[in-house]
Amino acid sequence: MKKTFTLLVAVILTLSVWLTGCSGGEKENPSSDNQLSSTPENVNESGFPVVKEPVKLKMMGAKFPLQGPWDQMMFFKEMEKMTGISFEFDTPDAKVYDEKKNLAFASNNLPDVFFGGNLSSFDQLNYGKQGLLIPLEGLIDKYAPNLASLMEKDPSIKKAITSPDGHIYALPQITDITRDLMTQKAYLNYSFMEALGNPEAPQTVDELFELLKRFRDEDPNKNGIKDEVPMSFDTLKNDALYNARVFLLPAFGENEDRFNNSAGSTTRLTVKDDTLYHTVLTDGYKEWVKFMKKANDEKLLDPEIFIQTTQQFKAKGADNRIGFSTMVAPFLVWKIEKPEDNAKYPLVLPLTSSISQEKVFAPKQSIIPGAFAITKHNKHPEATLRWVDYLYTPEGFILANQGVENEAWEWKDAEKTSWVRIVPEGVPMEEFRAKNTPDVGTILPMLKSRELNYKQDNLINSILNEHSEQLSEFSKVGMPLLFLTEEEESRANILKNDLNNYIAQMEAKFILGNESMDKWDDFTATLKKMNVDEFIGIYQTAYDRYTASK
Repeated sequence: MKKTFTLLVAVILTLSVWLTGCSGGEKENPSSDNQLSSTPENVNESGFPVVKEPVKLKMMGAKFPLQGPWDQMMFFKEMEKMTGISFEFDTPDAKVYDEKKNLAFASNNLPDVFFGGNLSSFDQLNYGKQGLLIPLEGLIDKYAPNLASLMEKDPSIKKAITSPDGHIYALPQITDITRDLMTQKAYLNYSFMEALGNPEAPQTVDELFELLKRFRDEDPNKNGIKDEVPMSFDTLKNDALYNARVFLLPAFGENEDRFNNSAGSTTRLTVKDDTLYHTVLTDGYKEWVKFMKKANDEKLLDPEIFIQTTQQFKAKGADNRIGFSTMVAPFLVWKIEKPEDNAKYPLVLPLTSSISQEKVFAPKQSIIPGAFAITKHNKHPEATLRWVDYLYTPEGFILANQGVENEAWEWKDAEKTSWVRIVPEGVPMEEFRAKNTPDVGTILPMLKSRELNYKQDNLINSILNEHSEQLSEFSKVGMPLLFLTEEEESRANILKNDLNNYIAQMEAKFILGNESMDKWDDFTATLKKMNVDEFIGIYQTAYDRYTASK
């Protein structure tokens, strides 16, 4: 059934493009200037409500399983009270959302607004050129002053969301939490360290290696069985060693991008002195592979690393078998009953090696594009933009992130220095939040405020915030967000998928010893034959556009 539906979408997309071409289509690169001739009579330029008379629009977005119905969420109800704007919701399950989104574009059965829209750069440029998404840059200064202010303070935001044709077709999620508590961090098992007499946390990869050997040999879980797994990682996006690379590869002098594309898989590229290169072709990457191979040879690396599921990984942690891993928080790896005990698990700061003495931590990108867009069917683009602009304020963030004040959260003091969640007894915290707002899984257009985040009176968050503060001085982004043209993205995705699949296969073979390291030159030669230089060149062109833009 799913294959039939996918085929139907493809046929409709093809027919739609053909008909557009035959009829001359929509005006390419439509200007937004004509939308600014005057302030619409029904829109208040500032304050609330946004509109003088109520407006109802159609909204489409991806709904995740834990979420309740969007039309019953306190977030949307409160926004309607404040702004006068309500919505008719179309919220396909996240698993089929992209197919439903593509069908909506192909059939011209569009909503007025995509919210949590997951619009790729290809979607933005392709449907923007067809006139199905309206350009927003001419509207932002007047109707989205909060977002405009953020872009003025940080020019990288505007660069990241401006398509190669010069238009902004979709708005992003922005994180000012440079010390993001939700980023992956490296931790050591507290009980293992205690059993070994609480040795110092490692500062180099060699020190880490020696500690892992102690985990292997000294029965730190004290069960009399040699069942310890010194080092293991959760699989992410079918990339078994992604988390291992994020933390350990910088120790060898290389810092890959973190999902620098709309498809969500890493390009494995980085930039130095305005020149892009593929990290897999570097000496640092080769040394990382040799380190991981040595760890596997010494039985320090989880033998199931390439085949285990997330559930299997977490089961090992809950059974107190894992010694070293990466995760947002310790309790997501190990079984921890008291929140305060998360602080006992030693944070491992960035390591160095014999070939690199610089400590580097690879943070997540602070901008996630494609979260919000307005379609050509929307008769109230100015009001819609004013509606979403509130989410780029601290007050809008906490409403979208938690729900209504005194119903989902409250200030603990009159000075507003600390706030807490309000959760009904017996209801899991995230389950309650998912009934209040789609910001549980869905990427929303908003500013994630560091100030408000740090004010939450939550013990685990306080611990993670402290850890993030420690990592912040070492943070270094591998490459800025780059916006490809349709042709570039189409070709780059083909090359990237082939390259990443081959690299993943060879990575496993080298580390497991199924391929000799003597074959390394053959490996890199094959990458050349697979057009890795063309792949780099595509992103180099996009990077040059990025640096040339204002």
